[in-house]
Amino acid sequence: MKDAFKIAFWNLIVLRGFFYALILTYASIVDIRNKIIPDKVHVLIILLSLCSLNSFNSILGFLIVPIPFLITAFIKGDGIGGGDIKFMAANGLFLGLKGGFIGSFIGLTLAVLINIAYYKIKNKDKEISFPLAPYLSIGCFLTYLLF
Repeated sequence: MKDAFKIAFWNLIVLRGFFYALILTYASIVDIRNKIIPDKVHVLIILLSLCSLNSFNSILGFLIVPIPFLITAFIKGDGIGGGDIKFMAANGLFLGLKGGFIGSFIGLTLAVLINIAYYKIKNKDKEISFPLAPYLSIGCFLTYLLF
């Protein structure tokens, strides 16, 4: 009986990770094509979060993780959009406070490194915008897998 619960538990974790990966992939593709993250992405991540809500930590992640994105959007004006802010709020709920910040850090680090290399190779203007969702998705999913 104990083994059955273990198997069911691990199946739930794998299934949850599979759906999370699907949602993140969809968000990335739509952001690359249209430079927008649809609200249904945030809703789906929030619904997926309810499967194993670690209440206080998850709520803190939901409230605090998007704050740096919000501040950057106010200071910079253009660049980080409302979709990115809501995306990280939903991921903060899913991953919790620590996981949300780790996912943000990994994603933003990837975005900076890859785009610096891209701009150097292509001799592009540094003011060109690029979608953040693919990088944030990679960072958040790696965080889900590793932490």
